[in-house]
Amino acid sequence: MAEPFKNQLGRSRIKLIAQHLKRVYPSFSSEAFLKSSLCNLDDLSLMERSRQITVALQQHLPDSFSEACEVVEAALAPEDNQIDELGIHGWLAIPFCDFVGHESHHDIEQALKTLSVLTPYFSSEWGIRHILSDRFHLAELTLKQWITHENEHVRRLVSEGSRPRLPWGIQLKNVIDNPELTFPLLDALKDDSSEYVRKSVANHLNDYSKDHADWLIKKIKPWWMDKKATPQRKKVIRHGLRTLIKAGHEPTLSLLGYTALSPNRVNLSLSENKVIYGKTFEIQVEIDMPSKEDAILDYAIHFQKANGELSPKVFKWKSCQLKQGSQVFKKKHTIKPITTRRYYNGLHKIEVLLNGESVAIDEFKLSGVTES
Repeated sequence: MAEPFKNQLGRSRIKLIAQHLKRVYPSFSSEAFLKSSLCNLDDLSLMERSRQITVALQQHLPDSFSEACEVVEAALAPEDNQIDELGIHGWLAIPFCDFVGHESHHDIEQALKTLSVLTPYFSSEWGIRHILSDRFHLAELTLKQWITHENEHVRRLVSEGSRPRLPWGIQLKNVIDNPELTFPLLDALKDDSSEYVRKSVANHLNDYSKDHADWLIKKIKPWWMDKKATPQRKKVIRHGLRTLIKAGHEPTLSLLGYTALSPNRVNLSLSENKVIYGKTFEIQVEIDMPSKEDAILDYAIHFQKANGELSPKVFKWKSCQLKQGSQVFKKKHTIKPITTRRYYNGLHKIEVLLNGESVAIDEFKLSGVTES
């Protein structure tokens, strides 16, 4: 059996933190730090463990924030040789990022400097949000300077750390309410040389789309229409608009050149009309077109809820050029346990979407779900 993921911050790893802090800060109380950090560890999730370690750092690092930051930076492994023997790295850096973010009110400039040092070890995207959530204007100049930083991890921190709806991070309600705060940063990073950075830009755009869809299309239309737009930039835009594409948002599809289609015929069939929970079934759709057309082909499963109503979830299938005449597409799908959805036995539906429009629907019965 695979080791639980939360053991990235397990006992041996936390002891390694204490070891390296003691190495660079001889008066560090390893015993007291470990007593706090290891308390009820087995009962805690990964992020709960990180938070507990952060509290222990607040208790046992120097009272002077600048001195504490010096200790943190000194305890890190060399950036180009991140191994346990040489210092803190990887998942062990998470509580340090959080510590710096929590204590940033003492000295924001120092905090931003240390977060930029930490981010190549494990992204400081969560730690920096303690600053950006209510003191964005104090960090804005630094973010703009980081746009041209030589290290791709620091450039990515600009776009990822300021995402309004970053998973596992506190929401930046100021950016949700006013996306103009961060859009100039993305505008400057949209053609970054690093795919790592560009993917972050796309994810930031996708966050925008959940609150300001029409505004977003207006803002990035010049990006798309620019004659100098590279294939890499267009990939950023498409990935950033993925939620709107799946939702069939008309201005989005229009911008990308996908218009409503009128196929001659669409035949949808399922390999199983009685699907057993945990098993795989196949979706097959035959599309007969009067002419060649660019298309986004998706499918939605209308899952049954506890009250018997159906709720759709859209899944990506493919983007392609449909040829004139008939062609068949096949897709396998497994209804299996995931943490974000509870399943119920009974009627479900499959819907095929072509450029965001429903073109065919079928149904199946799900069985084998047991109450937990």
